Amino acid sequence: MGEQLASFEARLAQGRRQFFEHGQSPTGLISAPIVRSWERSLDHGLQTGDERVLSPVSRHLAQAVAERNRRLVACALPEMEKLRAAMTRGSWGIVCTDPDGLVVQALCGTGSAFGDMQRIFQVGRSIREADIGTNGLGCALIERQPIVIRAAEHFLDEIRPFACASVPLFDPAGELAGILDATRYCDGGPITVLEPLAIAARAVENRMLDSLGGALRLSFHTRAELLATPLAGVMVFDEDGRLLGANQTARQLLQRAPGRDGDTDFAHLFDCPAETFRQALSGRLTHGALWSDDGLGFEARFEARATNPLLARIGDAVRNLRSDANARATPAAPATAPEADGIAGRALHIARRAFERDIPVLINGETGTGKEVLARRLHDDSERAAGPFVAINCSSLPAGLIESEFFGYEDGAFTGGRRGGAPGKFELARGGTLFLDEIGDMPLELQGRLLRVLQERTFTRLGGARPIRFDARIVTATHRCLETRVAEGLFREDLYYRIKGVRVCLPPLRERADRAALIESMRAREAGGAATPRLSEAAMRALMTYPWPGNLRQLDHVLRLALTLAEGEAEIALEHLPEEVLEGSTHHGAPAGTPPQTRELCLRELELEAVKSAMARCGGNVSAAARSLRVARATLYRKLRAFGLID
Repeated sequence: MGEQLASFEARLAQGRRQFFEHGQSPTGLISAPIVRSWERSLDHGLQTGDERVLSPVSRHLAQAVAERNRRLVACALPEMEKLRAAMTRGSWGIVCTDPDGLVVQALCGTGSAFGDMQRIFQVGRSIREADIGTNGLGCALIERQPIVIRAAEHFLDEIRPFACASVPLFDPAGELAGILDATRYCDGGPITVLEPLAIAARAVENRMLDSLGGALRLSFHTRAELLATPLAGVMVFDEDGRLLGANQTARQLLQRAPGRDGDTDFAHLFDCPAETFRQALSGRLTHGALWSDDGLGFEARFEARATNPLLARIGDAVRNLRSDANARATPAAPATAPEADGIAGRALHIARRAFERDIPVLINGETGTGKEVLARRLHDDSERAAGPFVAINCSSLPAGLIESEFFGYEDGAFTGGRRGGAPGKFELARGGTLFLDEIGDMPLELQGRLLRVLQERTFTRLGGARPIRFDARIVTATHRCLETRVAEGLFREDLYYRIKGVRVCLPPLRERADRAALIESMRAREAGGAATPRLSEAAMRALMTYPWPGNLRQLDHVLRLALTLAEGEAEIALEHLPEEVLEGSTHHGAPAGTPPQTRELCLRELELEAVKSAMARCGGNVSAAARSLRVARATLYRKLRAFGLID
């Protein structure tokens, strides 16, 4: 602990000298968001010696700020009180601001441990960077992401004694609603409260959603166990299925901004039978599965609200007379990974030899080259095959939640946690293999803790003190060049050499000399041994000359689609290949000298035939046809309109 503190202080002092004394960017010493904040503070005309945080706030201003933020405080205060109770031993002050950077509520204790916090965080106090320079709340307002700022990372000398963790709050329309923050005097130790803060922030956002009322509350997630937690995506709809509001998790899961892109009703947001919404509204459907237009499956929980139950029942009865009584929400299909045989033999041999001797394996490769497939193959072929294979994508977790996902948490560690606590991935992997995908995107603050676990082979849960032995073999993967990340100060050099026992590089599909045999092998496996159409010469040429940006994963999807479209025929022809493959291939079998206009016409005709064929096979069901073509339902609708097949 002492060595880490000394290293942090030395690095910070060097970074400040470079920036403030020499006018140089402290790359690799200070994180980019803090450097940007220092630059903004200078642009505002601030000096590090200014004194700005202890001046009194007028009673009139405090009353005005409190009055116009009553709804925000009503939603935030219950979660702030839970946070304070859970973090009472750390002498934390819990603060909430509005989107203008004005304090609307602060829960700070008394006594020497809290010092001047009550004076600083008066209701109405501005914590904007323009007023007090770099600080957690002000920086989070600008960056719109969770952030931790400690000691001399602050701009003003006046607030250097503090450490703060800040998380943005977003309203049901997706607009910034304020900041939730925890601040205390800095003791030099790591700040581990970002995760409970993030969960509390999600709970505040859900309270804002609930205050809208509405006829139906939808909770959804790819993981069913998270449906009853603040981590679920939540949306609220009126009786006609129009969207009233959504939380940030919902927007992230759908990878879009509902309500801003014209997606204002249930039918446009989810690919499911038409009666799903009415069944849920009447209370007859409480759990089910939903699909996004991109084909991602979700577990869902529906909560009908009694806005006008009689009208809802009447409408539901009328629609039931016109619809199929057996309509149900479509179950989610399991994801399919590329086959393990897509991995080059030499790469597998090198990695297996290292893995057998408990040497960490680092896999480099573009997206879709089979990094997880190789990791699973190493596990399945090892003496640990009977143990668990636990995979975690380091780039897909919110920064504030990644620590408990890794190491678990104890009962009462934070608001919204499961009673009795929960194990993390490091604990669940005991006796097996832990696969850390996209490790190059792991936040810097977590890299240090991961390094300690790998060195000491023990860890503790969030909020706990009992050491837990780490007993798993490690495989890591990334599409990034970690040497470059190290040089840029974005990845720890000591961690890099710890995980790089042996590095295996998976070549992109376009560079593989065996891709013809690989294409045929994957086609045969996808067919499952049945008599299926072979690839025509023109189709094989198109596949061989296509650059395959999605690599093995994309090839797997293309072959599945082609086999589906060519069902009952002798061979897979050009017309059975997707549009992007035909357009992206340098030679796809068009006659020599074919004019570009004629070539485009041929592609359009092939596309039209594929759409008509899918619609015919699926009896006119657009959702089923879109799934068979492996395209979004909205995309198929656009094609149908473009071809004049629907109005």
